[in-house]
Amino acid sequence: VHVVDRVLQPVTQSLAQLIAQDEQFTTLESMLSKAGLLKQLAEPGHWTLFAFTDSAFQKLDANIRKRLTDADTCITNVVRHHLVPHTLCSAPIVTHATTLNLDGEPLSLERRPEDGKLFVNKVQIVAKDIMATNGIIHVVDDVLMPDSGQPLSHVLGAHNLTTFRSLLEEAGLSEALDSTSNVTLFVPSEEALSQPEAVAELDKRRGDPAALRDLLLFHSTGPAVKGCDLGSSRHELKSGLADHSLRLGYYSSWPF
Repeated sequence: VHVVDRVLQPVTQSLAQLIAQDEQFTTLESMLSKAGLLKQLAEPGHWTLFAFTDSAFQKLDANIRKRLTDADTCITNVVRHHLVPHTLCSAPIVTHATTLNLDGEPLSLERRPEDGKLFVNKVQIVAKDIMATNGIIHVVDDVLMPDSGQPLSHVLGAHNLTTFRSLLEEAGLSEALDSTSNVTLFVPSEEALSQPEAVAELDKRRGDPAALRDLLLFHSTGPAVKGCDLGSSRHELKSGLADHSLRLGYYSSWPF
């Protein structure tokens, strides 16, 4: 005999059904559908879904909300960030735990000792352990935003790359890049941009908006390129500046 703390009820609905029937998840349901994941959540499996509510979505900046409505790539990146490909109940989380989302990126879970409240990536879980036939739902009160789901200008600001962001705005490129979903930027650090030769070059180009724009475009390429895509060889990438290429050498820091 095992004594339990509640009456056991049979689970009859899938994650997709639970999301569809709850009016607070209309935005999440739409995004899951656009990302092609809603059908998967109707099939047998073992999932954990950190489900944001419509009110949580409305907390986002208006430009980000629009981007998540219009750009399929951003929608997919964001909803995959909320999915874990195994079932994760709240009870085993005593202090801290880490799990990986559908893209293999870490999600940090924490139970606050003073009140027992649960957080994922510092976002509070406001309802936990909602069981489905193919997984479990934890409701969060904010959207878990990966960098890949945000406009470039927001990502630059979040990583304190404010000088380069200001240069993009000055050159009239910020809005165009924010609306692009498949681009790579090679961004000089704040330290690099503060070097005397960099300051002199930027001062010279600021007097010629077209020249400043060309310099910044030379720091971009498309499509999106991740470090893990490069291997350990040399690559030549077409830059955002017409008829100019970027030569990229990628070297592993491992000693073997």
